[in-house]
Amino acid sequence: MVEVFQRIVVTQATHIAIVTRGHAYDREVLRAALATRPAYLGMIGSRRKRDLIYDSLMQEGVAVEDLRRVHSPIGISIGAETPEEIAVSIVAELIQARAQAHADRRPGGEIR
Repeated sequence: MVEVFQRIVVTQATHIAIVTRGHAYDREVLRAALATRPAYLGMIGSRRKRDLIYDSLMQEGVAVEDLRRVHSPIGISIGAETPEEIAVSIVAELIQARAQAHADRRPGGEIR
């Protein structure tokens, strides 16, 4: 899964959402993603899963500052329960991140 980073160019306009089949994959993809500087980096999962992955990565020497760049769990809090609702909350957060990035580049920094 991490080989995807050998095939893509991650820029400051790239949005990465890590949604894999399990904790081990998420951890490996997150480790690879942290070597890049995307506009947005998020990982799906519970806070418990996130904390386990973060602890493991910090034991390997990943800096807390790097982990602070990660949005996890991803998605805007809308009380989502079904997979479809969770997907909507994730897409909403991606749209919000993109809008904020555009606002940061605009004079006055307004989100429209």
